[in-house]
Amino acid sequence: MRRTLGCIVVVFALGFFTATVAPGADLVLKAATAWKSNNVSNHGFWEFQRQVEKISGGKMKVDWRGGPEIASPFEMLSLVQRGVLDVLNGAGAYDAAKIPEGVFLEYFEGTTAELRKAGITKFFADITEKRVGVKLLGLSSGPVEFAIFTKKPVTSIAGFKGLKMRSTPTYLPLGEALGATMIQVPYPEVYNALERGIVDGYFSPVVGTLANKLYEQICCMLKPFFWTVRTWLYVNMDSWNKLTPEQQKVLTDAMIAAENWTPAFFKKVIKEELDTLTDKHGMKVIELKGDEAKRFRRMAYESSWKKYLPNSPEYGKQIRELARGLEDR
Repeated sequence: MRRTLGCIVVVFALGFFTATVAPGADLVLKAATAWKSNNVSNHGFWEFQRQVEKISGGKMKVDWRGGPEIASPFEMLSLVQRGVLDVLNGAGAYDAAKIPEGVFLEYFEGTTAELRKAGITKFFADITEKRVGVKLLGLSSGPVEFAIFTKKPVTSIAGFKGLKMRSTPTYLPLGEALGATMIQVPYPEVYNALERGIVDGYFSPVVGTLANKLYEQICCMLKPFFWTVRTWLYVNMDSWNKLTPEQQKVLTDAMIAAENWTPAFFKKVIKEELDTLTDKHGMKVIELKGDEAKRFRRMAYESSWKKYLPNSPEYGKQIRELARGLEDR
């Protein structure tokens, strides 16, 4: 009963109809993000939003209705499936229960523009449509890598044994390989989980710790970094099919423009954030060296492919070959 009431509240909060007409625009699409408005993972989405209005000459708008206060990040895809939302900026890893392949793009090397050019974005879009009936328009993230943050210094791979670490499906294989206990916690709840001792650290993109004040709960960041963040921009399929070819082109062009915009933006953001964390907040960067660093990087990728490829007997082998194509450049 509680879950049903929650869904009713979401529907009324967002409005029943998806694509709506508003003053100054021929079409307004309702959107949400899996993260709070100040989260750095949303910046590609904000640029997409700006580009839609710019390219359409103001005739189309993407109206942001909220973040995780609407629903759990792990449940937001269902709002797109049901048509409560037209657009969602989320993460394939959050939706791995419905799209087993959702975690794989994190393990691909290359920029979003390179993935699109190589046909990889379309390949995953086809899988997404088949699995959940939703359109993957593109990837709204920049070239942001992942790191491990801890409350106490960890100076070796062996130091993770027995630690309680925040997890999503993306991080699970590496955490297990390191000997840590992995606990699934939505990103907005990481601060409280650290404060209460539920977790001893977290796996996360290298940016985000500053905006969410997580530096108040952690002391250290581990290098080398690994993987690449991939935020997914979903569109409800019925909403997409109701658009004219010209309107569909506006959304596609806006997505490509956002993908091309993100590299320079995130490069600057990463440098500024790391400088602030170390210089102002005293965070220590602990860097594994030599063979230990190589072993860690190898563990990050190999443990992940090994665990998740069997979850996709239909596409796993082909996905791994696509990833190797970028690794071998």
